Amino acid sequence: MYRDTGLCGYWNEDKLVGIRNHVAILGLSPFCSQAVKLISDEIAGTIPLPQLHGRNELGENLERFNNSMLNLALNPNIHSLLVVGYEPKTTLNFLNEFKRKSKKPVDYVILLENGGMIETVKSGAKKALEMMVNASEIKKEPINLRDLTVGVKCGGSDATSGIVSNPATGKVVDRIIDEGGTVIFSETTEIIGAEHILKKRAANETVARKIVEAAMGNEDLARKAGIDLVGINPVPDNIAGGISTIEEKSLGAIMKSGSRKIVDVIGYAEIPHGKGLYFMDSPSAAHEVLTALSAAGSQLVLFSTGTGNPSGGPGITPVVKITGNPRTASSMYDHIDVNISQVISHEINIEEAADYLYLTMIKIVNGKLTRGEILKNWDFSPVPTGL
Repeated sequence: MYRDTGLCGYWNEDKLVGIRNHVAILGLSPFCSQAVKLISDEIAGTIPLPQLHGRNELGENLERFNNSMLNLALNPNIHSLLVVGYEPKTTLNFLNEFKRKSKKPVDYVILLENGGMIETVKSGAKKALEMMVNASEIKKEPINLRDLTVGVKCGGSDATSGIVSNPATGKVVDRIIDEGGTVIFSETTEIIGAEHILKKRAANETVARKIVEAAMGNEDLARKAGIDLVGINPVPDNIAGGISTIEEKSLGAIMKSGSRKIVDVIGYAEIPHGKGLYFMDSPSAAHEVLTALSAAGSQLVLFSTGTGNPSGGPGITPVVKITGNPRTASSMYDHIDVNISQVISHEINIEEAADYLYLTMIKIVNGKLTRGEILKNWDFSPVPTGL
């Protein structure tokens, strides 16, 4: 078994480790999205976080939006933050809440106070420039796996997901947990039919009940909406890939969570309260889950895919794409970071596939770029409710 010797990362002002050292430009309103993009275009190396929400959200969506935006800004991979707001009140409220929870460098520009787009971009670019200069001076220092939170996701699942990429991912998850790290797996619709298995892995009766309640909550939501989960999950590309039922998909999907105890169930975009393995009660769509995992503090996401999925999350968290399907490894070559399809041809076994995935993960922690990072497959969606 390989160990995490030689790991390095960036210790930030919050005494947390980032495996990246980003300057993020966060838009609080859809009216700010163009300004966010233009500022980022001017300042090389910054990560733009434009989004289309914040003006029409109510109830659970509004709560999720607020939590996602704040917790995403707290992600350890962000060294410093430039907030682009539309009007003063919501902008200053966000800044005050951020400063209450973080000591990281933060600054802001407000579109209405700057008199429009041109002056906002001009002012924001100057501030982002100084942030990038300061961030570039930060040096890497030794870290350990126990300093990391790793998100786990699957998408575009097919028959190979349940027999290759998810089991190999699960073995890596076990290694991270055994080294004292934190892992979050999610997608509530993809535990339906397998919740009785996860229940047995719960750390206590309270956690077991939460797991079952999460699954039942999704079933009730679908029932009240008059929706049959068959056809929604598995989706058409899953069915084309050889998955016939929601239970069959779930039995394969939960394998990416490994075999260790589940210490708690957390809400969408909620930051874990300690070390260990967590289940996040969340929808299953890739953009939304990757946003939630980043907001929950994941410095890295392991993403198992059968038929291929190009989603890359908000851009602040590297997303490692893993496949066990030889056709996908070829047809989606631009998006696959870890090809372990040799398991299908019996050239390697699952243990060897897990070793390869683990070593690749270590390289990415230490700075190797994922294909999604290079291609800028950045997708930010902070407010989903539902399935």
